[in-house]
Amino acid sequence: MKHDLIQLAEQYPGLTISVSLDDLLTAGRTLADELLDSIVQTHDERPAPAKEEDELLTKEETRRKLGVSVTTLWRWAQDGYLTPIKVGVQVRYRLSDINAILVKKGGAL
Repeated sequence: MKHDLIQLAEQYPGLTISVSLDDLLTAGRTLADELLDSIVQTHDERPAPAKEEDELLTKEETRRKLGVSVTTLWRWAQDGYLTPIKVGVQVRYRLSDINAILVKKGGAL
């Protein structure tokens, strides 16, 4: 039926159709249900990102984990070595980026 409506719209662009309110509501609910099902299916098919990848640390947590000063964090940001993430007015650092630095330095995660 969907393709029939598209064909009608293409063949008769000015066509007016009368639809009962009940049918219009049913069509709207059906469309909404199909969209939600599609979104859920797409979401279920994607692998969930690892929690560690999504975790953001504060400047102080980052400084302590890396064993560096605030000045070093600032310098690393300027050099592009460790790029902070702005969350509103707050500065956060990805745990995955921090762990990558620790691995480069030969440190433990």
